[in-house]
Amino acid sequence: MNTHATSPASDANTWLTQQSKQARVSQLQVFVVRLAQLAAQISAFWFLASIVHRVVVQQQAVFFSELSPLIVAMLCWAILAYLQDWMGNRMKSILEQSLEDSIHQRLKSNQVALTRRFSSTFWQQLFLNNISDIGDYLTQYSVQKWLAGIGPVVVLLVITPINYVVAIALFVTMPVVPLFMILVGKGAASLHRKHFVALERLGDMFSDRLKALSLITVTGQHHNQVNRLSDASEIVNRKTMQVVSVAFLSTTVLDFFATVSIALVAVFIGFTMLGELSIGPQITLHSGLFMLLVSPLLFSEMRTLGRFYHQKSKAEAAAQRFVDVFKNDSIQPKNSTFNGIAWLNFKVCEPSIKAKQLCINEKDWIYLIGPSGSGKTVLLEALCGFRQASHSLSGNVALLSQHVALLDKSLRNNLTLGKLNLSDSQLIQSLEEVGLNEWYTHLTEGLDAELSDYPALSGGEAQRLALARILLHNKDIVLLDEPTAHLTEKQHNDLSKLIHKKLYSKTVIWASHKPLPSDWFCQSWFINSGVIEVTK
Repeated sequence: MNTHATSPASDANTWLTQQSKQARVSQLQVFVVRLAQLAAQISAFWFLASIVHRVVVQQQAVFFSELSPLIVAMLCWAILAYLQDWMGNRMKSILEQSLEDSIHQRLKSNQVALTRRFSSTFWQQLFLNNISDIGDYLTQYSVQKWLAGIGPVVVLLVITPINYVVAIALFVTMPVVPLFMILVGKGAASLHRKHFVALERLGDMFSDRLKALSLITVTGQHHNQVNRLSDASEIVNRKTMQVVSVAFLSTTVLDFFATVSIALVAVFIGFTMLGELSIGPQITLHSGLFMLLVSPLLFSEMRTLGRFYHQKSKAEAAAQRFVDVFKNDSIQPKNSTFNGIAWLNFKVCEPSIKAKQLCINEKDWIYLIGPSGSGKTVLLEALCGFRQASHSLSGNVALLSQHVALLDKSLRNNLTLGKLNLSDSQLIQSLEEVGLNEWYTHLTEGLDAELSDYPALSGGEAQRLALARILLHNKDIVLLDEPTAHLTEKQHNDLSKLIHKKLYSKTVIWASHKPLPSDWFCQSWFINSGVIEVTK
């Protein structure tokens, strides 16, 4: 048992901390501007209270020279508020773009290996919601957390020289607000994680039902499936209301405590000015009005933090998804030399596929068969290390998947993956061998032609391009998942012979519904009901 293993929540918090460190300079810039805005606001209140005192108590006229400090302070306040918003929005845009770029880079480097690990709903939530959740946390909550700690200290330092009794009263009531925030926040992150899971399950269920719509129609299961979707939707609604309730409770109670504290200060100042209380220094209209205007600032930063507190919970829940995407466990095959394997009790976790014993010797050819949906693709992905399983192959492994992944780069880069130093003639020959010479002649830029996300390739042509890439890369182990699925019978026969000729000295596991010569293979693996049956 590994006593040093970290929990998912700990990994997520560590990742969030790393993101905060990377954004520290921008956060400090916004914080300094926000602190300057607070100073301008306090200055404006001081000048305003002075003018009111001059008019009401001293009954003197106010000239422009007395108004100009107030006008300057208010202009600085407004300019700094605008600057803080602009800097915050710019920082959020940069951080979110950086996160999105890092995910795209991760997808490009791992392609099917990564996309197949998570559902389509997971990716939708990641790009549409979770990136924004992290951006809000880094640009709003993190900065506001510092302000909630420094802002009250600034206010207390300003009020203490004027009236220490009011400062003491505010200091005594102040800890109630952060204490309640901590108590409420403990369960908020858990609620957000449960909400994300419920949303993902509902999205996956709805997507699955759309894909199986014809089957549902044939079997007359409309009513049952509508009821199941309704039940799942009710669970999501319940989780949503729990999250909303916590956010509403937090905001309401914080407002209540802040209002009560300010009311007590107002009563004390009022009774002191009326002569009913004589505790502490004398209070004039100038000092009393100034303290009444400034006192709410003691709680306003904490109340704002309370309003942003749900961002922390959402970010902690979202961070776990980023940790899952960026972690390196078993995504890339190991590059040690392959000397054969002899596994006992092999098992793929989900969906369940198992075998009592699997043996592969170097240069073995294995024929993988089974009905559609039996798990052939799942098994090949697990052998590559793309899915969680008890064992995975070591060595230089290549997988030709049914879902061909083409890079948004040149044809040359798609063939070499930027790693092989091959001549143009070798690359063109590989295209001719797989029957793409006619397609290639129509490319005006030749090997430098760019292949976009949606290249002008049919399914069969894309499959043959991926096959040419596999044959160019000299891998010790090659896993073929229906490499001729989209091809005609003649093309299937021609390319199968080419594969056998080129990979004769390699270790090959070939999944196919189409017939292949039995003398090519030394083993057959038949998958039936999640069990692998091995025959020689």
